Amino acid sequence: MEAVTTETDAERIARRYPPRRGRRWWVVAAVVLAAVLGSWLVWTATHHANPPVAGHVAAFDVVSDTQIDVTVTVQRTDPAQPARCEVTTQAVTYDTVGQLPFDVPPGTERLTTVKVSVNTFKRATTADVAYCRPA
Repeated sequence: MEAVTTETDAERIARRYPPRRGRRWWVVAAVVLAAVLGSWLVWTATHHANPPVAGHVAAFDVVSDTQIDVTVTVQRTDPAQPARCEVTTQAVTYDTVGQLPFDVPPGTERLTTVKVSVNTFKRATTADVAYCRPA
């Protein structure tokens, strides 16, 4: 049995399901936005993947309630360029109890080990490199 559609049925269906309009520009805008954001993401990832100077704590020794000795390894892409780094120390309560900015002089090696002694106002339990950047 074949369904017969009358003219009134066709009008009723057309009112219930209107044709879609104006959807195409949303798709184009979404594609353009995705391309721009994707390009920015790739550029950011490649630009920040290898910073010119990076530092990390190789070792630390809590000397007393007011002092911690920290050994920092600094890696530079250009060893002839000096760098500036900062070490922060924290207590067991995660409070920052000491900070010490220090300079790394120019050298010939890409990896440089620097030992610093940080004075604290409370016993430190850990140390971290807050930043390292070209001087």
